[in-house]
Amino acid sequence: MRWPARQEPTRGRYLGAVVPDEFGALRAPQRAGPGRPPVRRRRPGEGRIGSRPIWGRMDDEEIEEVARQAAERRAARFRDRQRFLGRMRGSAEHRTAALETWREVGRGPKVVSAVLAVAVVAAVVLFALPWLKVQRVEVEGSSVVSQQQLLVESGGRWGESTLLLNTSAMASALLAEPWVKAASVQLRWPGTLVLSVTPLPPVLVYQRGSGQQLLAASGAVLGAIPAIPGGELPLLVDQRSRGPAKAGSVVVPARLTQALVALFHVFPAAYGVGLDRCVVTSIGALDIESSVGWTADLGLALTGAQISSIGPKLEALRALAGQVNLKSAGIKEIYLEDPSQVEVSY
Repeated sequence: MRWPARQEPTRGRYLGAVVPDEFGALRAPQRAGPGRPPVRRRRPGEGRIGSRPIWGRMDDEEIEEVARQAAERRAARFRDRQRFLGRMRGSAEHRTAALETWREVGRGPKVVSAVLAVAVVAAVVLFALPWLKVQRVEVEGSSVVSQQQLLVESGGRWGESTLLLNTSAMASALLAEPWVKAASVQLRWPGTLVLSVTPLPPVLVYQRGSGQQLLAASGAVLGAIPAIPGGELPLLVDQRSRGPAKAGSVVVPARLTQALVALFHVFPAAYGVGLDRCVVTSIGALDIESSVGWTADLGLALTGAQISSIGPKLEALRALAGQVNLKSAGIKEIYLEDPSQVEVSY
C-alpha cells in the first residue's frame, strides 16, 4: 500500500476546508486479503422503522459540491471571527494620513501636546473632586438676612468649584447691598466659603403698623438688632398701605432718611422745641410732630424734587418762629406745603 505524496497546504487547507481538487488524491488503504475494494456510498435512504439502511454510491460531482460548500462556510466563519476581534493586518500603504503626519512632527510639538493633554486631564479631575467644591457656608459678623439669601446676594452657589470663585467680585457684590457697611469673602480648605459682613448702624426706628424695625441711613431695613448705640433713636411712622418690610430691603429713600436724621438733631436748637416723631402719610406726605403737640405739614416728600423742597419749607418755619411762639400749646397745625404762604391753625 502506498499513500499519495504530501502536498503543500493551500489557502483552502489553511482555512480548514477540503478542496475538491485534493479530494480525489485521497485513497483509502487496500485490504491485504481478497474482497472487493471500498466504494463511496451515499447517505442511507429513509426506509421503514427498524429496517436496515440501504447505502448507495455517491457521484464525484456531489462530493465536490459538498466540499465546496463546506469550504465556503469555513471561510465565512473565519471572516466573521476576524471582523469580531477587530484584527487588521497593517502595512505601509494602509497607514492613515494622521499617523504619518504625527510621525513627521518634531519632538518639541509632541512634548507640548503631551503637557497640554496632561493639564486638561488634571483640570477635569480637579474640578470633579468633591473637596474642591462649595460644601459649607459660614457667616461671620451680623447679617440681617438668612445664610441662603446672603449667598445668593454674593453671587455664589452650592457645589460650585472653589477654583472658579472670584472672592473679590463676591465681596464687591455684598458691598453693593444697601444694608452692608463692610464685607469680605474667604475660602477655607476644604470646600468652606466664609462670608463676613458688617451692617450699617441704625439711625431711625421704622414703624409700619404695629411692628417696629431699625432703619439704616440708606433707607434699608436692618431688622431687629438688639443693641442700639447712642441711646433712643428717632421714630419714623409709615402709614402707607404696603406689605411687610423685609430685612435688607429699602423702604424709604436714602435722601429722605438722611434729611430726617439731620432734622432730629438740629430741630431743638433751631426752633426751640423737640421732635417726637415724623410721619409719612398714606399719600406720601411728610408730617413732623413737635414735643409740644403741634404738627407741621411739609407736603409730599418721596421723589428727589420733593425731598429737595424740604429745605426751603424749614426756612419758612424758621421765619415763622420769629413771629409766633412755637412753644405755645395753642398751635395745632402749621401748613408748609407752599413756603410763600405759611398758615397756622390754632
